[in-house]
Amino acid sequence: MATQKPARPFYEVFLERVIKIEAVQTYRPAVTDDHTAQFFEEGCCPGAFGNFEWSLHRPEDFPWGPLGPAESEKPAPISLPMQHAWNAAVAAFAEFIAALVNGELIASGVHPATGLRCDLHPAEWTRTDLILDVRNGDLIEERNYKRTVRWSAIVVQAAIQQPKLGAIDWDAEWNEDVARREKGQLPNEKAYVRELETRIKERYGVKNVDGGDLRRFKADLYRGKPVRPRKR
Repeated sequence: MATQKPARPFYEVFLERVIKIEAVQTYRPAVTDDHTAQFFEEGCCPGAFGNFEWSLHRPEDFPWGPLGPAESEKPAPISLPMQHAWNAAVAAFAEFIAALVNGELIASGVHPATGLRCDLHPAEWTRTDLILDVRNGDLIEERNYKRTVRWSAIVVQAAIQQPKLGAIDWDAEWNEDVARREKGQLPNEKAYVRELETRIKERYGVKNVDGGDLRRFKADLYRGKPVRPRKR
């Protein structure tokens, strides 16, 4: 049976999926723009007035304007490596939000009015005029120059993935029966193949199971092997 992994702080997952990826970090050695170190380390929008707020509505915009010393009359243009790094992060950020919309990831947050923690409906991520304070895990709505925190202290976890009918999860079957073997709960070898075939057909909705796969599976299981057999 699949188990759900524990929830993690939004910021931790954001860094893992958006900032600490090779597509972003590969440009780091070539970036010499001022005020960019926190972007590559912490996901802070670079610039003299950088912050941790990412727009869900227009994440592709360079939110801080041209980079360069604040005292310069004419700020230096954004370097090409920095622009490439930002573009890669924006693309990864869009994929991250898409995973929350399509249910691949499940987020929960504290509602400011009730103080209760609830799962966020996927539609929450599709509203307009949203900003994410990625460091604090706050989802903010900004309209007519007024800000409203919709959810705070957001955490994220992967959804339980149900196996697709027709796709046999041999690893799951192996792990289940190794546990039975260790407890001395396996039937005799003659009865096992029929039992395994019936179980797989019912569990995965398949009509036929390759006899060679079943026999190989049974043989290695009853020989006490620690890992499941593979097709040769």
